[in-house]
Amino acid sequence: MGFETLIGIAAAVIAAIAGAFGLGHIRGSSKAEAKAVQQRTEDNAAATVAAADRRVETTKEASNVQQTVNHMSGDDVDRELRNNWTRKV
Repeated sequence: MGFETLIGIAAAVIAAIAGAFGLGHIRGSSKAEAKAVQQRTEDNAAATVAAADRRVETTKEASNVQQTVNHMSGDDVDRELRNNWTRKV
């Protein structure tokens, strides 16, 4: 075997190793990206559920307040507003 043949074989081996590392990197990157997308999807779903729960709770509370006010006389409503209403900053 000549010197050029040995250099050619060594270059081919190095190229094969570099190609294997490149393929591994690509596969690893795509797996990490898929995992990140899955995590974002789960986070968005959890946030949506939490927002829906808060919305339901707020609606229930508003309904309770409305029912309470409807059962009060006008003077009682005025007194409650004067005594308990505060501006939230």
